[in-house]
Parts: sequence; structure tokens; C-alpha cells
Amino acid sequence: MQVNRTARWWSLAPDADRAHGGVLYVLHGYGQLAEYFIRKFEPQRAAGWTVVAPEGAHRFYLQGTEGRVGASWMTREARLDDIADYVNALDALRTKLDPERQGRQVLLGFSQGAATALRWAALGQHGAHSWDGLIAHSGVIPPDLKAMEGELNQAPDLHLIVGSEDPYITDHTAQFKTAEENWKEASGHPDAVHLHTFKGAHHIDPLTVGRLLDAKVHSAG
Repeated sequence: MQVNRTARWWSLAPDADRAHGGVLYVLHGYGQLAEYFIRKFEPQRAAGWTVVAPEGAHRFYLQGTEGRVGASWMTREARLDDIADYVNALDALRTKLDPERQGRQVLLGFSQGAATALRWAALGQHGAHSWDGLIAHSGVIPPDLKAMEGELNQAPDLHLIVGSEDPYITDHTAQFKTAEENWKEASGHPDAVHLHTFKGAHHIDPLTVGRLLDAKVHSAG
């Protein structure tokens, strides 16, 4: 049965005289809330980007039955329904905010949000070609895109960001190889995946994110 429900999202707008970057969509990781996750991108707002942080529909107590609350995008239960629901919700948000998709549009997903972002790019109504940049930060390329008829053949280059001390990634070389294979399985261009490492663990690295976005601002596209 399908029902309507309320979706939450937060945004940061740059000063009017600095709004030259474009729109950066950021998808949080497991157990995070968009209201707090978006604060990690204050440097991008200061650099001229509008930052938009949607929130996963599944909210829960992080410990026990009270206290801090987190959110997630899906679990293994009814996973295909959840994927379809969040792709539709994210499409609706993007259409609401910028129906003509004017200016640069970059999509970043962190941890669980990385797989979510790439499913959205591959399965969303606007198509992977509608994005000017894709960043998977401390996450993976979902191996199920081909099975769900996801299409990345017109996607921009994908930039993987991984911390050198990330406890969830023990072998960077093997993970990058797997990422390339999953990308190609979904018809992504074989030379379009790039790995960036930083000294740190499982968290957003603002310096690497900033460098990639600066390159996008100064590129012809």
C-alpha cells in the first residue's frame, strides 16, 4: 500500500555576492540527522555553494528507547520499496527547489548516503547526466544498480573519498577495484572513477571536498 508522508530537508545559502558555486546536495550516513550533518558543509556555503541536505525517512533512537535520534535511508527489510520511495522523494525535492536545474549541480553521499546518492543518480527521473559531479565519500558503489536497471553511462566522473584510517575500509586497493567493477556493471565509463585519500577516519574531509568543488567551479562545465 502506498501512502503520502512528510519529508524533511535543510539548506544553507551563501551570501548573495558569493553565490557562484552552484547547488551541492549532501546525503547523510546511517544514524545521522540532516539538521546536524549539513553543518559539516559550512566551508562550502562560505565558498559560494548552496547546500541542500535531505533526510532519510527512517528515524530511530540510537540507543535503547530514548535519547539521541538518528535517521537512515533503508535497511535490508523491504529494501526495494524503500529505494523506490527515497528516489521518488529526492526527485520531488530537486524538482521543487530547482525545476529547471539551473547552474552546477553536484551530488555527494557520505557512508550509507554514498550508495543512496548513486542509486538516485542512476534511477532518478532526471538521469545521471543531469549531475555535474558525483562524490562518494567513505561509502561504496552499490552492486545492485544493473539489476535495478540503473544507468550510469552518461554520468559525470565519480570521485571516491576515503580516510586512510577508516575502520570500515581495510583494503583501499581492493575497495577501489570493486568500485570500478560495480561502476562498469552499471555502464559507467571505465576511466571515470577517481580515488582520493585523506589522513583520517570515517568522517567528512572538508579539504578534499573543497578541492573537488573548486575544480568544478573553475572548469569549463
